[in-house]
Amino acid sequence: MAKTTDVMTTAYGEALLEVGAAHPNVVVLDADLADSCRTEAFRAAFPGRAFDLGVAEQSLPTFAAGLALAGKIPFCNTFAVFAVGRGLDQIRQSVAYARTNVKIVGHAAGLSLGYAGPSHHATEDLGAARALPNLVILSPADAVETRAMVRWMAEYEGPVYLRLTRADVPPIHADDYGFALGRTECVREGDDVSVFVTGALVRLALELRDELQPEGIDVQVVNVATLKPLPAQEIARHAQRTRAGVTIEEHNIIGGLGSAVAEAYAECVCKPLRRVGLADTFTESDDRPVLLSAYGVSVEAAARAVRAAIAASDEPRG
Repeated sequence: MAKTTDVMTTAYGEALLEVGAAHPNVVVLDADLADSCRTEAFRAAFPGRAFDLGVAEQSLPTFAAGLALAGKIPFCNTFAVFAVGRGLDQIRQSVAYARTNVKIVGHAAGLSLGYAGPSHHATEDLGAARALPNLVILSPADAVETRAMVRWMAEYEGPVYLRLTRADVPPIHADDYGFALGRTECVREGDDVSVFVTGALVRLALELRDELQPEGIDVQVVNVATLKPLPAQEIARHAQRTRAGVTIEEHNIIGGLGSAVAEAYAECVCKPLRRVGLADTFTESDDRPVLLSAYGVSVEAAARAVRAAIAASDEPRG
């Protein structure tokens, strides 16, 4: 399907329609949020394969597991804060432990629902999901990668959590991009600091690179689209090229990308690492860009982290 949008959620809905046509066993489950999750087109095209359970997020994983055991490929849709927060026990028992072929899609992740406040902000979901065995965790950087991941998920046999930010971001990838599980992607090469980033914030990392170039700081930008299984050896390979590392994420710095990369550094890389994200706090209500800046997820905050990481390094420049 040709690219028609840069909005990640809209791209998801388009890709879902595409895989629905290609795979008759694909079914879609919603929890009273079909309009927000952009699944209405699938329902219109395949009305017998779409199920809205109402405001019953905890029923999504168990209902989906039953469908999976009957040979279907269920895609469960709700806001990320509810998908993992309310459904964790059900995901653990019926999906991860049983290894059922269920695809859980957490929409409006991070601070996407800024106006709705902390009750709707998903800033702990990666930490909870990463602790579950057998669960693949994906976080696309743009609409192109979102489409590619949805196609891959329909072919993959096993449980997946897809974390979607509600964001309109310029594309990082060409339209012919193909997703591969367990790989990192060096979006820009650099010699001074490796910036590991996931989701829609890859664009922010590219802006950070431009910001620091006049200071003579050469930033390597690495897109970590697979949070689990974490490509630790690839992260170590990128890290060895530079003097220090920084992570950037729209999540609590505890349990998410920062923790995952720190684990890889602890085992494989003896270099400084700084984490940019929410500093173990709940948030407030405001627009997403305002909240990102207020809670330290900005080009300026990331630049300070880069400078601090480089200052802590004992490797010479150049």
